Formats: sequence, C-alpha cells, structure tokens
Amino acid sequence: MENKNRTRNRILLALATIAVVIAVPLVYGSTLLTVNAQSGRPIDGAFAVTATAIAGYTGPAYCGGTAYNVEVEAHGLGYTSLGAMSFSLIKTVQSPGPAMHGCLTLTAANGDILYATYDGSEPNPPNAHGFRLSSGTLTFTGGTGRFSGASGSATFTASFTRLGGSFTSSSPALISAYYLVHGNLIPHDR
Repeated sequence: MENKNRTRNRILLALATIAVVIAVPLVYGSTLLTVNAQSGRPIDGAFAVTATAIAGYTGPAYCGGTAYNVEVEAHGLGYTSLGAMSFSLIKTVQSPGPAMHGCLTLTAANGDILYATYDGSEPNPPNAHGFRLSSGTLTFTGGTGRFSGASGSATFTASFTRLGGSFTSSSPALISAYYLVHGNLIPHDR
C-alpha cells in the first residue's frame, strides 16, 4: 500500500508540474510591460522545484542572514513574466520553528542572472497528507546582463512536501516544492 501511495503522489506531483508549466505562460505571458526606471517591471511567475534538506547544519549563514540548523539546496524551472528561468536556492531553515533565510539565483534562457535574498517562514505543521505552506519575501540584489544593478522585491508562496529521506547526512530529505512569485523588479538606471 505504501508503494502504491508513493506512486500516486509522484504522479500527482508530475501532473501539477505539467499544469504549472502550461498555465503560467497563459496567465502571465500577457503581462510583459515596458520597463520604467521609477516603477519598475512586474515579475510574476511559478516554479517547480526539487530540493534536499540535511539537519544538523553548523556552517556559515547565506546572504548575510542567520544560519539555522537545516540546510536546503533547491533547483528547478519555471516561467515568469520575464520569460523562462531556472531556479537555484541555498538556504537554512530553523527546525523546529518557522524561520528560513538564503540566497536565490534566477537564470534567464540567455544566461542573464538575477540575484535575491530569500526570507520566509513555514508557520504551520504539515496537513494530514504531508503538505506544508510557506511564504516570504525576495529582495533583488542585482545580477548580470539585463539584471545588472537591478533592485526591487517580490513575495512568494510555496507548497511543498517531503518525498523521502530523514533529514540526516546519510539520508537527506528529498522535497518537492511549487513556488508562486509576485513583485516588482527595478532595473539599474543607466
């Protein structure tokens, strides 16, 4: 029965990923607006992400924040109002407790990179099926190419679940997450 539930959960996650990849361009593709140096440009998007988490972290903090006791590394893909982007996150999470802090890198299809600090919380325990919700803020800190000197911020909400593992160095937890991002990106005034 456990294998049947795992297979069902993996199929549901795959279907959700496909829905995000199809729906986001339809919803956000029409929001490409002219960049204005004062008001910036809306950034809206969705990402499907896979992560590993290891408890007992004692290393340095990422992006100038507090180093918490669980280290998480996440990678994924998504589509935003700025086009398709890859997602790379390194953060620490306080366990138990809701705090999270780290560094996010979004890379456009042409290789331009947008950097952000990541601050969030997951205040509620998982539901009966193991899903958690989290939310927080991204603060854009520049980048390369068209994102050089960019600033601004965005909020995110995420839904995630642990797929396996036990948060140890010998068996890191494997996590699947889905992010929605909404905010404003201000280009460097050239």
